[in-house]
Amino acid sequence: MASIGSILYIDPLSFVETSYDGKDFGVETDKHSFIGSRVSYKDIILHSFKVSSTISDDELKSNVEIKMYEYAGLDLQKQYKISYIKKNIELDDTILIEAFAIDTQEIKESLNGVLKRKKHIDFLAVPFLAFSTLYKNKIIAPKNDLFIYIDENEAFLSLYKDGEYLSSKSVMTLEDMAKKIDGAGIKISAEELKNHLASKGLDATLYERGESALYNELETIFATMFTKINDVVVYNRSIFGFEKIDRIFLSMQNGRIVDIKKFMLNFGFTDIEVNDFNIFKDKVESDFFSNIVTSYIYDTLETHDFKHNLTIFKREPAFYKKESGQTILAAVSIVILFLVYIGYVSYENSQLEQHSMLAEQRYAEVKKNEARHQNSVNVVNSELKAAVGQKQHQEDRIKNISMSIKKLENLVDIKKDASSFILKVNSLLAKNSLATTSIELLTKDELSVELIAGQAKRDDIAKFIEDLIENGFISVKTDEIKSDKDVYISKIEIKK
Repeated sequence: MASIGSILYIDPLSFVETSYDGKDFGVETDKHSFIGSRVSYKDIILHSFKVSSTISDDELKSNVEIKMYEYAGLDLQKQYKISYIKKNIELDDTILIEAFAIDTQEIKESLNGVLKRKKHIDFLAVPFLAFSTLYKNKIIAPKNDLFIYIDENEAFLSLYKDGEYLSSKSVMTLEDMAKKIDGAGIKISAEELKNHLASKGLDATLYERGESALYNELETIFATMFTKINDVVVYNRSIFGFEKIDRIFLSMQNGRIVDIKKFMLNFGFTDIEVNDFNIFKDKVESDFFSNIVTSYIYDTLETHDFKHNLTIFKREPAFYKKESGQTILAAVSIVILFLVYIGYVSYENSQLEQHSMLAEQRYAEVKKNEARHQNSVNVVNSELKAAVGQKQHQEDRIKNISMSIKKLENLVDIKKDASSFILKVNSLLAKNSLATTSIELLTKDELSVELIAGQAKRDDIAKFIEDLIENGFISVKTDEIKSDKDVYISKIEIKK
């Protein structure tokens, strides 16, 4: 798979910029680098529902849009970007669909700070899906993991089973916590609370005597939060069928909450590994979640997986790819082609004029020499005609000679066959001591023999006939056998 180079991620809340090239963070970027950002969790409208596992993709897409407008409260007067995730559950004949949408107008306002820095966003990520990059890049092994992110204006959990996303839920933001603490008569801002949790957190020993009320409020807040988290885990366990959570990854933007692991153990999350988001090999001081989202966006761009890309701020295509640019380029191309054509036609006309002048000169020379050469042509034609006649005469003579030779060869073959025929019959006559009055060759394959024999030789005629048959003559016919003064005369026709 070809590398996509480097990408630049801009966080929509802190505006922190993070660059990445698939191996290292903090690399150089240029105008060709992809730009990524994400939507805030609070800007996402979520709705889950079940469908048949046999539903087609086209039907599902339409179903998602209908369900979101009917049950998720989408406004028909507004525009939304909608996507969804398929999730397998224990029931074989159904699947769980988690659909999510963003209001395009609200997102334009939320990402105004990002768009002031860059004119486009190639990939706009959904935050709770970003943790999949940790498994894809083998930063952590697939287990049952719970990711909890808490910031001033955003806080959510994301649950994964064996490296696959299951569910997400909002939790209290630092702003919400600060308001709740303020309601108890303790003045603290979200920024101050963030720093306080990073320095003292839930470790009671770090709080001074005058801060006990603050500690008690924080303890109550986090107890309530983890009660909700536990309910979410139990609910998902019943749907997706896993035993327990193996690891919890919890971070604020600037790191882990002090003593949160001990607090969770006391709350009932036993035998659970607790980490923050600073888990890449290149450790950073803050913005851990930005690194995770940046890596996730890089993965999706590299694999061209855009099904969960919510961007509505696409990069302006190159001038030659725009419709207006293509129109202008087409017009310019036509003008250039027209000018080239005119130049070509002018050049061709000039060449044709030169060729015409040369042709006229050549024609005048040819006409001048035509009469002089005509006599020579007539003489050559006469000689050629005579040569052709002589050639035809010679070919006829050769043809006649060839036919004569073939006839002679056939005649020789016939004579040869006849001689052989007569010699064979004559040898059989001699064998049987028979005399003949005549031997007549009827055809090349037929012979007539007239025999003469005394009283003592009449049986030899019969033996002669037998010898003829034994020697392969196919037809032996005796026309007559007669006796004349004790002399037998027999005419035999033989066919080989």
